[in-house]
Amino acid sequence: MMQEKVFFSLEGIKVSDTHFIADGQTYHLDEVTSVKHGLIEPKRSFSTFCMLSGSFLMIFEDVFMFVGGFSIALGMVAWFTAQTLYSVVIHTPEGEKQALTSANSHDVDRVIRALNTALISRG
Repeated sequence: MMQEKVFFSLEGIKVSDTHFIADGQTYHLDEVTSVKHGLIEPKRSFSTFCMLSGSFLMIFEDVFMFVGGFSIALGMVAWFTAQTLYSVVIHTPEGEKQALTSANSHDVDRVIRALNTALISRG
């Protein structure tokens, strides 16, 4: 029996010549046809709503102006703290699956390189 060759292993993520394990899910590399990067843009509808409603409330005086300013500030904080997520997308005969997501694009790049190397080495 051949020894399993590991191409990448870090914090619950493992890429070997037979398996890809991520987020507690195991994928057999025999079923994976290709791998690509995915990008998940943050939803900014809440922050947009806060800033627009706050701008409207700033028209009025007294308490409404204070609430409007607070709403604008909350919307700006939400807008600038929203993170873009990067993902590993694998293609199988059953379709496309988002196998791993992370805020760290470097780690996702490393996993994708390891998966491509594993796919090439399997022949």
